[in-house]
Amino acid sequence: MSWGTNIREHLLNLINALTNLSPSRNIISQLILLLPEDPAVIERSYPEIVSPNTKDILESLGVKFGDKVERIEKSFSESLYKHIHKTFDWLDDEHLYIGIRTNYIEYLEKMDDVRSSLAKLTGVHINSIPNPYFEWAKLVLKKLSNKYGQSKISSFLRALLAHDSFRDRNYNRGSILQRFLDEIRTRIGVNPAEFKEILNYIVSMGESEYLYRKGSRRYPQGHIYLEHAKYHLDPLLCETYRYEYYKGWGYVYEYRVRHKETLEKVLREISTRGVADGRERGKEDS
Repeated sequence: MSWGTNIREHLLNLINALTNLSPSRNIISQLILLLPEDPAVIERSYPEIVSPNTKDILESLGVKFGDKVERIEKSFSESLYKHIHKTFDWLDDEHLYIGIRTNYIEYLEKMDDVRSSLAKLTGVHINSIPNPYFEWAKLVLKKLSNKYGQSKISSFLRALLAHDSFRDRNYNRGSILQRFLDEIRTRIGVNPAEFKEILNYIVSMGESEYLYRKGSRRYPQGHIYLEHAKYHLDPLLCETYRYEYYKGWGYVYEYRVRHKETLEKVLREISTRGVADGRERGKEDS
């Protein structure tokens, strides 16, 4: 035990240490987050880290080089990948946990106001508490806006964030979500191939991570999955439930929209910055 230790200072050090492992601040973390990937894409995107010496470093972290560059299961790289996601959610008020009510019914809860609480505990302004998800989302959405056009990316995300969830019953999993995606693609004028790329980057590339088992009196059997996108903004959480009724077993599928406030804030910043850049170019042209 150390007498006279400043616990607030150590808490800030801990927060900063965790944040410095985020993909917006650490290129190794960024690479590990975006795996698996083709070697040619890695060489083109990260030319500075594909030298033999650097490959040795990455292999020591649990990165495997072959037909694909990928994380080795149960390696340090896999642990870092999971840590990045947990830090994203924790410091962006999306940290999920299972609670138990007095009648022993499980429910899924969010840990709210994390950064506000940490600011009070450490005696600093909330802006001094980093938000790694916000930093990463800003980098990703700027990149995608440059590639596909700011209008398309902003219009798509704003339409998605206008919803809290998309709910289906029985064997129509994802039909309401798909109907929404078809409508918004037509509205913003994106061709099917380009729209599929945008969905893979932002929403989901068909990879789901099982998180929790969840139950309630009405829906005794439920499971929670996180839909992973290529750039891991991961705005959709899928909840599936099975229940018994007079016809047999029924099913409920619900896609909940996550990180809404942060993504809306990023869109506002990108939009404001785009207007400012346009004014600067106008001045130069004149």
